[in-house]
Amino acid sequence: MVRACLFGWAMFTGFCAMAFGAEGKPILFSPVSEAPEWRLLDGYQGTITRGQFEERLHRIFDPSGALQKYLQWGEDGVEIFRDPARTQSLFQLRFARPESAPSSSSVSFSLADPQKPLLGQVICLDPGHIGGDWADIEERTFRIGRDRPVVEGELNLQTCRLLAERLTAAGAKVVWTHEGFQPTTEVRPADLYPEAIQYLLQDPLSRRMPRYSVNGLIRWNAELLFYRSAEIQARARRVNEELRPDFTLCLHYNAAPWGPTRRASLRSINRLVLFAHGSYTANELAYDDQKFHLLRKLLENSSPDELEISAAIARQFQEKWGFRAEDCAGSGYAHASGVSPYVWHRNLIANRLFRGPVIFVEGPYMNDRTMYGWIQAGQYEGTRRIGGRERQNIFQEYADRVADGILERFRNLKGHSPTFTNYSP
Repeated sequence: MVRACLFGWAMFTGFCAMAFGAEGKPILFSPVSEAPEWRLLDGYQGTITRGQFEERLHRIFDPSGALQKYLQWGEDGVEIFRDPARTQSLFQLRFARPESAPSSSSVSFSLADPQKPLLGQVICLDPGHIGGDWADIEERTFRIGRDRPVVEGELNLQTCRLLAERLTAAGAKVVWTHEGFQPTTEVRPADLYPEAIQYLLQDPLSRRMPRYSVNGLIRWNAELLFYRSAEIQARARRVNEELRPDFTLCLHYNAAPWGPTRRASLRSINRLVLFAHGSYTANELAYDDQKFHLLRKLLENSSPDELEISAAIARQFQEKWGFRAEDCAGSGYAHASGVSPYVWHRNLIANRLFRGPVIFVEGPYMNDRTMYGWIQAGQYEGTRRIGGRERQNIFQEYADRVADGILERFRNLKGHSPTFTNYSP
């Protein structure tokens, strides 16, 4: 039986490789994605100079220059193509002349109530993952012995609830991508089997291949597309079409690799990292929709707000917790922002699809020995001795670090640069 499965899998992967090699065409859309509507970028025509475009492209979105082979520069604009041969045009952007470019000078304003520095701000909270009955499928839960299971989706939601209280008290209107343990999307893994097969056919050699039968592998990839693509895209539609926040906070906990045995175990290591959007890879830019979102994010110009808010939160983490920053150098998927050692540019589904500034916070490691004990202590009142220090519960402290960073940024804001607004075209 095992031999038959292995033979069947060899035939399946061989067919995939041949099918992909025979096509030799650029991949049009990411899995379970919607076809990009390039006409939506027409509102940005003439709003950016060539110098501004090139500076943002190199510094934030495409430091490796992978997009250049899809671009054709003209005297007054740039055209983006589907293919490196530049035979299939996707969109043509017209640049502003330097002398007529919109001003980026700051507009001063005063805060009506220093005690409510977030008054007028609409802030969206996106607790990472789903949790609940979906935690096992998401591969975001573990258990040590007979201890309480650690379920990241539940930790994220608990922390966001406390964060919402702080933000609301400071004057913000808080909205949510989801508030419970049910998926936002109406799609279920069983609906995604055709897409899972297509996903494998596109590039089988680069896909993660657990030791499953063919059917098991298709099921595993359908689940992957469910929680990683369909769910986040459903949240993005809600953010972009219904909620329209001034900025979004995607909040997560993190974990260190399990090690060679891949069994749940505790480590003595902890790091923190925040991601602002950017750093597209060459493989990602083979997709039409990835090209579209890069261009939309570049023209939207939400990066300054992402970096300022992220840097302010990072200062709180560094001063109050003192955990070391994650080092993504050499990862191939992220590059340093320059505003803080904790803040990196990375192209994630959420910060790519959500319109406006998106601050993606990857919190402490759940399987660090000290953090694990802190999590196991639950949501208690007052303080307890954790890791040799008197601490509030971890959910409150995590929420306070994020809230204090946001409040610091808005209290110290002397003027506002007209970068992103939720009324952008």
